[in-house]
Amino acid sequence: MEKTVKTSKKRKKKGDARFLTFTHKKNSRVLAYILLLINVCVWGASFVIVKPSLTFTTPFRYLFYRFFIASLFGIPIIVYYLKKIKITWRNVIEILALELLGTTVSLALLYEGLARTSALESSFITTTGPLFIVLLGVWLLREKEKRNEWMGLSIAFLGTLLLLLPTSLNESRLISVSYYGQLLIILQNITIAIYYIAVKKLYKKLPKFFVASMSFIVGLVSFFVLSLAESHFSVGLLMQEIASDLVQPSVQIAAVYMGILGSVIGLTLYIMGQDLIEVSEATLFSYLQPIIYIPLSVIVLGDTVQWRQIVALGLILGGVLLGEWKRKKQKKGT
Repeated sequence: MEKTVKTSKKRKKKGDARFLTFTHKKNSRVLAYILLLINVCVWGASFVIVKPSLTFTTPFRYLFYRFFIASLFGIPIIVYYLKKIKITWRNVIEILALELLGTTVSLALLYEGLARTSALESSFITTTGPLFIVLLGVWLLREKEKRNEWMGLSIAFLGTLLLLLPTSLNESRLISVSYYGQLLIILQNITIAIYYIAVKKLYKKLPKFFVASMSFIVGLVSFFVLSLAESHFSVGLLMQEIASDLVQPSVQIAAVYMGILGSVIGLTLYIMGQDLIEVSEATLFSYLQPIIYIPLSVIVLGDTVQWRQIVALGLILGGVLLGEWKRKKQKKGT
């Protein structure tokens, strides 16, 4: 009789433990979804917030202001981690090299492109980013893709072509929107894809918050140098241009928004959300950004949405999601 009671108590404890584990996982997933949805709102609105400021300042100076603000939050994080973890000179060199690529080169291309095309079209083109990550993964890492994944990529590629190619030779869009700007954003997609593939291995053992904070410092220094180069290395002229920029409300809003919300809070929310669920699932949330940037671009900036852009976006998102869903389904089956 006593053995039966003890056995039932053990079973009850195991059942309670399983219930608590299930509840904890469920709560963590809900929290992750909330954090990532807030991140989608913050990052989805970024181009709409920044675009007006580029009428008064250059992309390099805007990025200098942004990273100056972000670095105020990043420096204490760097100091904290330097006391907690061992960082070798090799780690430092790797971080500097990769962040020059992923922060300086990538963002320089992105915002130079944004300055030459609309916020809406820039957002559409950046949505094709996962396509380049997968293709470079196949080429550089010799990753093997299944037939259905290639089908998804093909659909996304067709959407990209539909987005970029004019419907007629006389289309006014050839004059009003710069193809040079589009090319810069496509180059940014390729650059950031190379960056993500490189950091996949090299940043595996480093704290994400430490690396992110280091990227703020790299951005601050590099974009100050680039801004100085724009001013013909005249510190006096640069100070005059900065003073002229910072009296403009649109520049102030863009710098503060992206320095705090875009860089510090947005990145923190993404890292926290990504740590609570699978990386592949967290990535899917970035495809919700059109829900934010399409209506904002139309309402705030007066951009117009063409039927072709909507169809192209549908093909891009559908193709990428098809590849991601199949890959995730296969992982569950293994």
